[in-house]
Amino acid sequence: MQYLTFTEQAGYRHIILAGHSLGANKVIYYLSRHHDERVEHFFLLSPANLTYMMSGVTKREKQAILAQVERGDGGKMLSFPFMGWVECIANTAYDWQFSGLLNNVHTAKDGDFSQAEKITHAGALLVGTYDNFTDGAPSEFLRNLNAHMPTAEQNKLIFIENTGHTYQMKNQEVADDILRQLQEWGRD
Repeated sequence: MQYLTFTEQAGYRHIILAGHSLGANKVIYYLSRHHDERVEHFFLLSPANLTYMMSGVTKREKQAILAQVERGDGGKMLSFPFMGWVECIANTAYDWQFSGLLNNVHTAKDGDFSQAEKITHAGALLVGTYDNFTDGAPSEFLRNLNAHMPTAEQNKLIFIENTGHTYQMKNQEVADDILRQLQEWGRD
């Protein structure tokens, strides 16, 4: 919310709230709780399926995260890469693993989409068709998320063919698609 206040105070009149990967999950979380009129649209770029991503975290790693947080060292780095690749502090790993706040997109049609179901803003959702953070077919994953949003018919779905979570070799195509969508919203 502070970013939005800063942006508004800086004189920006058209605010699009966007996020990539877990940043997209954070946008979903924020918009499900704040029907902020300063935000005109959202842009979700490759939201991450946390259930799938956390599936490789071992019981021992979970216990280590809990122990570190419980002893008051949550602000210190973990002694191991979380999920096998993320260098982070214990509090971050705890939030991702245990809080459920960002576990708001799923492969299953009957997953917990309660956050997405509360979003009143319309926007755009984008994913690479080889995105491996979706646990399945990325295009269907994105369609499933959109289907749970009250603004589903107004939302724009964008699929970047033959690329993954970080749009390898397709950066310009992603930028062009984002620009086209922003221009379309500007004409509204």
